[in-house]
Amino acid sequence: MKNESVAIYWLKRDLRLADNMALSAALSSHKKVIPLFIMEPSFLKAPETSIFHVNAVITALNDLKSQLSQSNRNIAIVYDEVIATLDRLHNAHPFSVIYSHEEIGINRTYKRDLAVKAWCNKNEVVWKEYRQTGVFRGKINRDDRNKLWKAFTFDKLFPKPTKADISKLFIPSAYEKIVYPIDTNCSPSDFGYELDPKLKLQEVSESGAYKTLHDFHYNRGIAYRGGISSPLTALTAGSRMSAHLAWGTITGRQVYQTTLARLAELKSSNDPHASRWRKSLSSFISRLHWRDHFIQRLESEPDMELMPLNAAYHKLKYDNSEEYLSAWIQGQTGFPLVDACIRCLRQTGFINFRMRSMITSIACHTLKIDWRVIDHPLAKMFADYEPGIHLSQLQMQAGVVGINTLRIYSPNKQIVDQDPNAIFIKEWIPELRNHTAQQIIDHRDQPLGDYPSQLTDWWSSAKVMRNQIWEIRKLPETMQLANKVYEKHGSRKRPMSKRFPKKKAKKVKPASNQLKLEL
Repeated sequence: MKNESVAIYWLKRDLRLADNMALSAALSSHKKVIPLFIMEPSFLKAPETSIFHVNAVITALNDLKSQLSQSNRNIAIVYDEVIATLDRLHNAHPFSVIYSHEEIGINRTYKRDLAVKAWCNKNEVVWKEYRQTGVFRGKINRDDRNKLWKAFTFDKLFPKPTKADISKLFIPSAYEKIVYPIDTNCSPSDFGYELDPKLKLQEVSESGAYKTLHDFHYNRGIAYRGGISSPLTALTAGSRMSAHLAWGTITGRQVYQTTLARLAELKSSNDPHASRWRKSLSSFISRLHWRDHFIQRLESEPDMELMPLNAAYHKLKYDNSEEYLSAWIQGQTGFPLVDACIRCLRQTGFINFRMRSMITSIACHTLKIDWRVIDHPLAKMFADYEPGIHLSQLQMQAGVVGINTLRIYSPNKQIVDQDPNAIFIKEWIPELRNHTAQQIIDHRDQPLGDYPSQLTDWWSSAKVMRNQIWEIRKLPETMQLANKVYEKHGSRKRPMSKRFPKKKAKKVKPASNQLKLEL
């Protein structure tokens, strides 16, 4: 029996119709469902928000509006804070249930959701949240997580709502003076963000997600393995699905299951390159699994925005030079590949994983800037900003987790390995276009034309930070905390009891190969 009461489907970072558990649940349980997106001023003004994020939300919403318009339906968009919006809407046209996905976010969104829960309790409104990723709430045994993840990831996908279901969506006439004009598409400028024509923005939408994934599976993906390490090739060899996954225009399990189907297709293919295709797509599959693994860390440790997973690393001392921070943000550090990556990020919102690791390492280990200080500036640069991924990688690359190999990246070695002819560097640093690749590689303590000298000597600065991390890592209390971090957050390919049998159980010890200074 369909519920006669009115329900709200609250869109957050799940801007799609297909495989949408919250939307499907609302439509299957109610005869009338109000699709609502709330453009929060607190989101627009947040220190981690940028035009990349606002544009992603707007393009995804406009795509959804276009899909729904075919059935003469639309989305109610309100420009206000969530609690104020719920008050106004409930007073104008009451509703009894709110459906949404489980958002794994930062303290700002966590506190907002606590306020929503309190509002619902006060107003006798039921709030139902549904899982969107292979991330699980509540206390879970990390040894069991892989089994839970597989059950969720390989479960049947939810299809796009039928026309009959779409017909249940409506916007009450009482909302007309509250919602954004329903007959027009949104623009970032409507919410205070002007688009810079120099920006190269990726289309983030449900329709765009399918096109990008198909292009990766049948055209670009063959170069994934071996092509994603260099910024020269990663732009095309990479899947470019991260922004879609971050803003929910497609789900991880949609991508996972579609990729498995493509792998099965390749098994019976006569394509002479089928073997290379399979290797690349298998590598891609493993990274999809890692994605949920890292987001789970934030769900299980919500304070990791402000606290290192391993509390022993509170002892790390940073200089936090405002001059160095500003130069790093602007791409003016004097380290050519670092600056090229930063400038690329500022204009496109994308850089590959290895380069993300390098620029974080340079900030923390060479310029001695606290990882919490670069959190928001980096988040603003990433078009694919996903809090769980971002914070997990930020802490891991800064070396404050204590269970991973720490790599202190040499920016010059990375030029030799990833951009030996300085093609990428010259594309993003025009000041260096008249200089040879060797001059760029050899660049140190003197300006190169209009390009500045390095802010500090990498070798000496990296050694100081490496020694400081080492002194902390070898302390008995650090090792004890590292074991606790592993037990709660470590990856499990096998149950922990099999990885570390009782009779051979060992503490996590800092070994020489866990602190690598890349020369």
